[in-house]
Amino acid sequence: MKSPALIAILLSSTLAYGQMAILDTTWEATLQMARDSGKPIFVDAFTQWCGPCKWMAAHVFVREDVGDFFNHHFISTKMDMEHGEGLLFARAYDVSRYPTFLFINAKGDMLHRGLGRMSATQFLELGAAALDSTRQVGTLERAYRAGDRSPQMMRAYARALHKAGYGDPAAIALEYLEEQNDWAAPENLKLIAELAPPDVSHAMYRFLAENRRLAYQFADAILVDQTLKAGVEMKLRKEDINDENEITAAFQEIWPEKGRQYALEYQLNHLRHSKEENDRRRFIALALELDDNYVIEDAQLLQRLAWAFLIFSQEEAHLLRAFDWAKQALKIEDNCEINTLAAAACLRLKEKNFGIRCAERAIELGNKEGVDTRMPESLLKDLQELE
Repeated sequence: MKSPALIAILLSSTLAYGQMAILDTTWEATLQMARDSGKPIFVDAFTQWCGPCKWMAAHVFVREDVGDFFNHHFISTKMDMEHGEGLLFARAYDVSRYPTFLFINAKGDMLHRGLGRMSATQFLELGAAALDSTRQVGTLERAYRAGDRSPQMMRAYARALHKAGYGDPAAIALEYLEEQNDWAAPENLKLIAELAPPDVSHAMYRFLAENRRLAYQFADAILVDQTLKAGVEMKLRKEDINDENEITAAFQEIWPEKGRQYALEYQLNHLRHSKEENDRRRFIALALELDDNYVIEDAQLLQRLAWAFLIFSQEEAHLLRAFDWAKQALKIEDNCEINTLAAAACLRLKEKNFGIRCAERAIELGNKEGVDTRMPESLLKDLQELE
């Protein structure tokens, strides 16, 4: 076992490199360092087979901005949840999905937690939330268990659970709402739009569906529709509904004016991963119907359509449509992913100059966001080699 003094030496040497100083030592030694330093502990709860765990270690933990923040505020360690102390740790802290990121005080109490692969920006925001007692899921959970049912605490607790991918945020939200006289109050409508589960029979979902237009006034309209669409989609999957007319009718129950549009989006989402030639032809036909008849304002949807066309088709008309979708998406969001898409479309169409600008922008933004930039780097090289 490494002594706390030796650990401190190792820690200080790692700090010099500017990346996260992640200790590989016993849990008791980590707790002792937390007691000595007065800092909370950050735990990277991983498994050997977890791809997102490896990605975080290779692309986010090594960044200087991440290292500066976490080394200043936390004692950081890692633990394999399937070996040694990790087996007991996973049970003690209810870890079953990976990577889970835990923030724990020197007494061993969980302060906060997060889940899954995320960008450096998102990871830094998680760390900031772990230092804020009004957002710490563990602190809010203990207040709840101690009997605190104040409206502000209940809303914060439900949201913290949701953001952490932990517990049952909808149950907490519903408990809160059942004590409210007016579910249509702006703060309550926002909460329902965020946390209503994808269950068309759930009280929160039904209320949101019945008050959809009012919710648009106080909550983000895209979020409201996403929440409601998730419920319809879950129902279609559970009931194994595949008939196109029935799918359209299910969406039109909530959106008489947009039912067909959302039905098309649902079918496209299911067809885009298929390798069957008939499904790919069907995807192209439905995508063209969607684009010809509706205004697409969702950058994520535009990305999915464009990538599918780049993969499914060699026709220039389809490649040009994919390029148009990429440019539309860029007008909505200027990020690494969309610039990478635009660069890929340019490579297929041999649009060298604009493609190079997009690839360079993707690399620039990717480095800022803390995401993998290998694809735009490869695209940039290929674009530069075009005649």
